[in-house]
Amino acid sequence: MRFNTDTSVSEPHISVERLSADDFSKLAEKWQELLETSDADPLFMSWPWLFSWWETWGKNLGLELALFGAYDANSRLVGLAPFYLHDFSSPFGLRIRRAHFLGNAWHISPTVRTEYSSLIIRKGLETVVTNALLAEVFQLSWDEMIVCDQLLPELSRWEKGFATRGRKIALVPRARDSGVRVPTQGAFQEWLRRLGANTRLKLYNRRAYIEQKKGELVLIRVTEDQIPAFFEYLNEFHRHRWGKPCFDDDAIAFHKKVIARLQPHQLALTTLELNGETISVLYDILAGPSRYNLQAGFQEDFDRKVALGTLHLGYAIEECFSAQSVSYYDLLAGYGKNSFYKSRFQGETVQFVTVQFARHPLMRGIYRVQAFLPEVLRKSLNRLARL
Repeated sequence: MRFNTDTSVSEPHISVERLSADDFSKLAEKWQELLETSDADPLFMSWPWLFSWWETWGKNLGLELALFGAYDANSRLVGLAPFYLHDFSSPFGLRIRRAHFLGNAWHISPTVRTEYSSLIIRKGLETVVTNALLAEVFQLSWDEMIVCDQLLPELSRWEKGFATRGRKIALVPRARDSGVRVPTQGAFQEWLRRLGANTRLKLYNRRAYIEQKKGELVLIRVTEDQIPAFFEYLNEFHRHRWGKPCFDDDAIAFHKKVIARLQPHQLALTTLELNGETISVLYDILAGPSRYNLQAGFQEDFDRKVALGTLHLGYAIEECFSAQSVSYYDLLAGYGKNSFYKSRFQGETVQFVTVQFARHPLMRGIYRVQAFLPEVLRKSLNRLARL
């Protein structure tokens, strides 16, 4: 454990401790208390999500936990930095140790996608706790750090934190992605009116067409005992649409762990049934003021006039407008099969960045040279060298 030795009145006393996997397993209650006093994402930075990720992939991928907790003078948890370390050798014999943010396994193995990555810090203590946590992370032995899917303000905080360390760090942008979250305060019908005619047709008006031509359409909330069948439907719909399942066995095990650790009111898994047959599934979770759309699957060849996935989203968004506790329906990052359909939903665009911090002199030099190469060539070289 290291301590903040600054004795000025304006700076609170902060101590930082590296926590073990056993500590991690017992931290659920204190983690949640801290999360509720922070600006960190209430789902992806939650203990159920990150501990389930670690439990599912940490040992299997040979990862070393590097989880740091920050405490005030009263031993109250005021900050968390959830990292892990991973060693790998490139095809050219270059051995690199990377620090990764918990929840993604960038260039290691497919897991699940964890968005809104950030430190978890009690409001009002952002600067001092960030500096204390990053000071400890900086003491770790690593050549590069990878942080996936963070917001630009969070990236700025990290850059400032690293700048105080007084050593050279190269920031290498690796990916950008866009998501959309739909504000759901106000009237659902008013939101519908703001949509384009074709989008409104797909999201809402096709309900009448289905019921007139095909039969009774019913939205059903999935119960605990129906969860295994729900994931089977999701995988089967994805096999038909994409040629592969949505989730492998590890990912299904992960999601079942998360679901088991959430409160019952947070689960919003739904199916659309037509005349008793499941034709669409939607995997949503409620956390904080948002309902997150994690995955969707539907019958690909149902009807050429009906976009079943979009129709199902319309039901979910309507539910959010009816729930006083929900302020956003978060469609998260990613594009559709044929277009960025989320952009048509009159929502707020969210920009995610994945960045690499390099402090090994050789790696800094490599990335500095790469900056002058065409993007296509740079990406090809990185794939070849696994950089």
